[in-house]
Amino acid sequence: MAGWHGGWARGLRRTAVALAAPPLTAALAFGVAEESAYGSLGSWGFFLGGLLLPLVLLGWHAALATRRGAPLIALSALPAGLGAVLALASVGHSTLEDRGVETSCIVLKVTEHTQTESSMDAQGHWTSTTRTSYDHHLDCPAGGPEHLDTPSPLAKQGESLEVVHDPQGKVSPRAAGDIHGRGLRTTAEVAVVAAALLGLAGGIREAHEKRRRRPSRPTGP
Repeated sequence: MAGWHGGWARGLRRTAVALAAPPLTAALAFGVAEESAYGSLGSWGFFLGGLLLPLVLLGWHAALATRRGAPLIALSALPAGLGAVLALASVGHSTLEDRGVETSCIVLKVTEHTQTESSMDAQGHWTSTTRTSYDHHLDCPAGGPEHLDTPSPLAKQGESLEVVHDPQGKVSPRAAGDIHGRGLRTTAEVAVVAAALLGLAGGIREAHEKRRRRPSRPTGP
Protein backbone atom coordinates (compact mmCIF):
# COMPACT_ATOMS: atom_id res chain seq x y z
CA MET A 1 0.00 0.00 0.00
CA ALA A 2 2.85 2.38 0.86
CA GLY A 3 4.43 1.72 -2.52
CA TRP A 4 1.14 2.43 -4.27
CA HIS A 5 0.75 5.73 -2.42
CA GLY A 6 4.38 6.64 -3.19
CA GLY A 7 3.91 5.90 -6.88
CA TRP A 8 0.66 7.85 -6.96
CA ALA A 9 2.26 10.87 -5.31
CA ARG A 10 5.24 10.71 -7.67
CA GLY A 11 2.93 10.55 -10.69
CA LEU A 12 0.93 13.49 -9.38
CA ARG A 13 4.09 15.55 -8.93
CA ARG A 14 5.31 14.74 -12.43
CA THR A 15 1.94 15.64 -13.93
CA ALA A 16 1.89 18.91 -12.00
CA VAL A 17 5.38 19.77 -13.24
CA ALA A 18 4.43 18.91 -16.83
CA LEU A 19 1.37 21.15 -16.53
CA ALA A 20 3.19 24.05 -14.86
CA ALA A 21 6.49 24.09 -16.80
CA PRO A 22 5.17 25.85 -19.96
CA PRO A 23 3.46 28.82 -18.25
CA LEU A 24 6.27 29.23 -15.71
CA THR A 25 9.02 29.37 -18.33
CA ALA A 26 6.99 31.77 -20.47
CA ALA A 27 6.36 33.94 -17.41
CA LEU A 28 10.10 33.92 -16.67
CA ALA A 29 10.94 35.04 -20.21
CA PHE A 30 8.23 37.70 -20.13
CA GLY A 31 9.30 39.01 -16.72
CA VAL A 32 12.96 39.28 -17.68
CA ALA A 33 12.05 41.07 -20.92
CA GLU A 34 9.84 43.50 -18.98
CA GLU A 35 12.67 44.25 -16.57
CA SER A 36 15.01 44.82 -19.50
CA ALA A 37 12.58 47.15 -21.30
CA TYR A 38 11.32 49.10 -18.29
CA GLY A 39 13.95 48.48 -15.60
CA SER A 40 17.71 48.40 -15.32
CA LEU A 41 18.50 44.90 -16.57
CA GLY A 42 21.23 44.89 -19.22
CA SER A 43 21.50 42.98 -22.49
CA TRP A 44 23.42 40.07 -20.94
CA GLY A 45 20.77 39.63 -18.26
CA PHE A 46 18.12 39.75 -20.97
CA PHE A 47 19.85 37.03 -22.99
CA LEU A 48 20.77 34.76 -20.08
CA GLY A 49 17.61 35.10 -18.00
CA GLY A 50 15.02 35.73 -20.69
CA LEU A 51 16.14 33.40 -23.46
CA LEU A 52 18.84 30.95 -22.41
CA LEU A 53 17.54 29.99 -18.95
CA PRO A 54 13.95 29.16 -20.03
CA LEU A 55 15.18 27.07 -22.97
CA VAL A 56 17.74 25.24 -20.80
CA LEU A 57 15.08 24.46 -18.19
CA LEU A 58 12.72 23.16 -20.86
CA GLY A 59 15.49 21.08 -22.43
CA TRP A 60 16.30 19.55 -19.04
CA HIS A 61 12.59 18.91 -18.45
CA ALA A 62 12.30 17.18 -21.84
CA ALA A 63 15.46 15.12 -21.26
CA LEU A 64 14.13 13.80 -17.93
CA ALA A 65 10.80 12.92 -19.52
CA THR A 66 12.53 11.14 -22.41
CA ARG A 67 14.71 9.17 -20.01
CA ARG A 68 11.75 7.79 -18.10
CA GLY A 69 9.73 7.08 -21.25
CA ALA A 70 7.22 9.94 -21.29
CA PRO A 71 7.31 11.15 -24.92
CA LEU A 72 4.28 13.44 -24.70
CA ILE A 73 5.80 15.39 -21.81
CA ALA A 74 9.09 15.64 -23.70
CA LEU A 75 7.24 16.80 -26.81
CA SER A 76 5.46 19.52 -24.83
CA ALA A 77 8.80 21.31 -24.46
CA LEU A 78 8.63 22.34 -28.14
CA PRO A 79 5.46 24.49 -27.99
CA ALA A 80 6.54 25.61 -24.51
CA GLY A 81 9.83 26.88 -25.90
CA LEU A 82 8.00 28.60 -28.73
CA GLY A 83 5.67 30.23 -26.21
CA ALA A 84 8.59 31.48 -24.12
CA VAL A 85 10.35 32.97 -27.16
CA LEU A 86 7.14 34.64 -28.36
CA ALA A 87 6.44 36.01 -24.89
CA LEU A 88 9.95 37.43 -24.84
CA ALA A 89 9.54 39.03 -28.28
CA SER A 90 6.11 40.42 -27.47
CA VAL A 91 7.57 42.73 -24.83
CA GLY A 92 9.75 44.54 -27.37
CA HIS A 93 6.80 45.01 -29.70
CA SER A 94 4.55 46.21 -26.87
CA THR A 95 7.23 48.63 -25.68
CA LEU A 96 7.41 50.20 -29.13
CA GLU A 97 3.61 50.43 -29.19
CA ASP A 98 3.73 52.08 -25.78
CA ARG A 99 6.53 54.62 -26.11
CA GLY A 100 7.95 54.19 -29.61
CA VAL A 101 8.59 57.18 -31.86
CA GLU A 102 7.99 56.90 -35.60
CA THR A 103 10.42 58.70 -37.87
CA SER A 104 11.24 58.80 -41.57
CA CYS A 105 14.80 57.76 -42.46
CA ILE A 106 16.83 57.55 -45.66
CA VAL A 107 18.49 54.23 -46.44
CA LEU A 108 22.20 54.80 -47.04
CA LYS A 109 22.97 51.19 -47.97
CA VAL A 110 21.81 47.63 -47.30
CA THR A 111 24.30 44.96 -46.19
CA GLU A 112 23.45 41.27 -46.36
CA HIS A 113 24.71 38.97 -43.58
CA THR A 114 24.57 35.16 -43.57
CA GLN A 115 25.06 33.22 -40.34
CA THR A 116 24.95 29.47 -39.65
CA GLU A 117 23.72 28.38 -36.23
CA SER A 118 23.85 24.89 -34.68
CA SER A 119 21.51 23.58 -31.98
CA MET A 120 20.91 20.28 -30.18
CA ASP A 121 17.45 18.83 -29.59
CA ALA A 122 16.27 16.83 -26.59
CA GLN A 123 17.52 13.57 -28.15
CA GLY A 124 21.05 14.92 -28.56
CA HIS A 125 20.88 15.43 -32.34
CA TRP A 126 22.59 18.48 -33.83
CA THR A 127 20.96 20.53 -36.57
CA SER A 128 22.28 23.52 -38.48
CA THR A 129 20.25 26.42 -39.80
CA THR A 130 21.34 29.31 -41.98
CA ARG A 131 19.96 32.75 -41.17
CA THR A 132 20.19 35.65 -43.58
CA SER A 133 19.62 39.19 -42.34
CA TYR A 134 19.79 42.61 -43.94
CA ASP A 135 21.37 45.54 -42.16
CA HIS A 136 19.83 48.82 -43.31
CA HIS A 137 22.22 51.72 -42.68
CA LEU A 138 20.01 54.72 -41.97
CA ASP A 139 20.17 58.48 -42.00
CA CYS A 140 17.49 59.51 -39.49
CA PRO A 141 16.64 62.75 -37.69
CA ALA A 142 18.38 63.36 -34.37
CA GLY A 143 17.65 60.58 -31.91
CA GLY A 144 16.74 58.05 -34.59
CA PRO A 145 18.50 54.70 -35.12
CA GLU A 146 21.53 54.25 -37.33
CA HIS A 147 20.79 50.63 -38.24
CA LEU A 148 17.77 48.39 -38.76
CA ASP A 149 18.28 44.63 -38.98
CA THR A 150 15.52 42.67 -40.75
CA PRO A 151 15.12 39.18 -42.29
CA SER A 152 14.38 40.71 -45.72
CA PRO A 153 15.32 43.97 -47.47
CA LEU A 154 12.71 46.66 -46.90
CA ALA A 155 14.04 49.48 -49.07
CA LYS A 156 16.84 50.23 -51.51
CA GLN A 157 19.64 52.71 -51.18
CA GLY A 158 18.31 56.27 -51.31
CA GLU A 159 14.73 55.30 -50.51
CA SER A 160 12.76 56.47 -47.49
CA LEU A 161 11.88 54.02 -44.71
CA GLU A 162 9.48 54.59 -41.82
CA VAL A 163 11.00 53.33 -38.59
CA VAL A 164 9.72 53.12 -35.01
CA HIS A 165 12.42 53.37 -32.34
CA ASP A 166 12.61 53.45 -28.56
CA PRO A 167 13.76 56.88 -27.33
CA GLN A 168 15.30 55.15 -24.29
CA GLY A 169 17.29 52.81 -26.54
CA LYS A 170 16.34 49.66 -24.61
CA VAL A 171 14.40 47.99 -27.44
CA SER A 172 15.58 47.40 -30.98
CA PRO A 173 13.88 49.54 -33.66
CA ARG A 174 11.44 48.05 -36.12
CA ALA A 175 9.89 49.10 -39.37
CA ALA A 176 6.56 50.87 -39.00
CA GLY A 177 3.79 48.37 -39.64
CA ASP A 178 5.93 45.50 -38.35
CA ILE A 179 4.89 45.79 -34.70
CA HIS A 180 2.58 43.07 -33.40
CA GLY A 181 2.52 43.15 -29.61
CA ARG A 182 -0.99 41.82 -29.14
CA GLY A 183 -0.66 39.21 -31.89
CA LEU A 184 2.57 37.85 -30.42
CA ARG A 185 1.09 37.69 -26.92
CA THR A 186 -1.95 35.82 -28.21
CA THR A 187 0.20 33.34 -30.16
CA ALA A 188 2.41 32.85 -27.11
CA GLU A 189 -0.64 32.10 -24.97
CA VAL A 190 -1.93 29.57 -27.49
CA ALA A 191 1.47 27.84 -27.61
CA VAL A 192 1.72 27.74 -23.81
CA VAL A 193 -1.81 26.35 -23.40
CA ALA A 194 -1.09 23.68 -26.06
CA ALA A 195 2.12 22.74 -24.27
CA ALA A 196 0.40 22.55 -20.89
CA LEU A 197 -2.39 20.35 -22.27
CA LEU A 198 0.17 18.12 -23.97
CA GLY A 199 2.10 17.85 -20.71
CA LEU A 200 -1.09 17.04 -18.80
CA ALA A 201 -2.00 14.32 -21.29
CA GLY A 202 1.53 12.97 -21.08
CA GLY A 203 1.42 12.88 -17.28
CA ILE A 204 -1.90 11.02 -17.27
CA ARG A 205 -0.62 8.58 -19.89
CA GLU A 206 2.60 7.98 -17.97
CA ALA A 207 0.70 7.26 -14.75
CA HIS A 208 -1.68 4.92 -16.56
CA GLU A 209 1.12 2.95 -18.22
CA LYS A 210 3.09 2.58 -15.00
CA ARG A 211 -0.03 1.35 -13.22
CA ARG A 212 -0.71 -1.12 -16.03
CA ARG A 213 2.85 -2.47 -15.87
CA ARG A 214 2.75 -2.87 -12.07
CA PRO A 215 2.57 -6.59 -11.24
CA SER A 216 -0.64 -7.60 -9.54
CA ARG A 217 -0.47 -8.96 -6.02
CA PRO A 218 -1.26 -12.63 -5.61
CA THR A 219 -4.61 -13.29 -4.01
CA GLY A 220 -4.95 -15.62 -1.06
CA PRO A 221 -6.35 -19.18 -1.29
